[in-house]
Amino acid sequence: MLSVETSTSLSVFEGLQIQQLWAAARQLGFPSALWRLPHTNEIKLLISLREEIRKCQPELEKLSPGFIVSSFHWKDDQDVLFLEGDIILTFGPETQLKDAINTAGEEHIEVKRLLKLAGEIDANQTAPTSVNTTSLVTEVDNFDSRQRFERTVELAVSAIRKKQFKKVVLSRSKDLLFSENFQPAKAFCELSKLYPHAFVSLVNLPEFNEMWLGASPELLVEQNAQGVFRTMSLAGTQRARTASGELIPKYEIRWGEKEIEEHALVSRYIVECFKKIRLREYTETGPKTVLAGNLYHLRTDFEVDTDSANFPELGSVMLKLLHPTSAVCGVPKEPSLQFLLDVEGYDRSFYSGFIGPAQIGETTSLYVNLRTVRFKDGKATFFAGAGITEDSIPSEEWEETELKCDTLLKVIERGL
Repeated sequence: MLSVETSTSLSVFEGLQIQQLWAAARQLGFPSALWRLPHTNEIKLLISLREEIRKCQPELEKLSPGFIVSSFHWKDDQDVLFLEGDIILTFGPETQLKDAINTAGEEHIEVKRLLKLAGEIDANQTAPTSVNTTSLVTEVDNFDSRQRFERTVELAVSAIRKKQFKKVVLSRSKDLLFSENFQPAKAFCELSKLYPHAFVSLVNLPEFNEMWLGASPELLVEQNAQGVFRTMSLAGTQRARTASGELIPKYEIRWGEKEIEEHALVSRYIVECFKKIRLREYTETGPKTVLAGNLYHLRTDFEVDTDSANFPELGSVMLKLLHPTSAVCGVPKEPSLQFLLDVEGYDRSFYSGFIGPAQIGETTSLYVNLRTVRFKDGKATFFAGAGITEDSIPSEEWEETELKCDTLLKVIERGL
């Protein structure tokens, strides 16, 4: 067992770069996570020194500091993956080390192994290199993939018109090969710079022999040290740039009936969840147009003072009620989820599950795992989805998923 005593000495970690520490933790098989919260300039690196990833119930208010990863098909009686925060490092602007929490202590054998290996890794090997865009090669037949996806959209529209459900979110994956020279921590840093408004994360799961890199715009549940609970509805999508790459100003964006209705369904679902637990003390702000990578979305924010409402466990309760949200599943939840199981044709794994830090600084921030790519067995698997309503046009929904994949693809190419 690891010691529960906390060491906050910076000296043993000073001089080591994020890329060196990440590479060392990965080589040693330590579960680890890098993340940066929206609109902040702090990057955190969590390293678990345990042999296996802990599985536990996400009772958020009872957890020790760590990092949660859950699959899309999580049910509220199932465990989630929990990366213990044995080492938590905080890096400020220009990736300068600001804070270090080491619950194992400087003399712990695994800490010594980590520091020794990180020091031996050449920092120059982790520095920016020239981009080699030929190292990513599409594996699957794009035309066949498009035909399959557009056919599922047609089936979804037909089911909606038959009143089986009001909305469903169809997704697809896209497999590419990636070079052995790919530098995941560098790609994470690139993504953090390019998407300051998103939750950017990189997670290493050695038990599954995979890493996940993503930039999610969608907060699922957050509860901070002051007891403020937050969630959001995020639905409706438009291109944010012209064909020449210029950013379209927000004031020029016009939302159609399809996008407005899609967003309203998600917002109403959150309100229904509040009603289920008889919570009336919430504020609702929006909808407003927000930028997320190369896309604009409609967003409505919800907030609750859990101290005033005498509801300290609200985050845990709402997590079970909200997931999977109608922004990644559909409305109503059960028939749309069953439709996805029947027709989507692949395992989403951790895509559109939830992910994020728990009880770091007494704050938990869990995001829907969107705009994400999995690295496993030499393949980079991109995931993207689109909300389908009765007005959906299959070709346009395909283009929406392509845009979402491109958000990450361009960054991955920078990390080669």
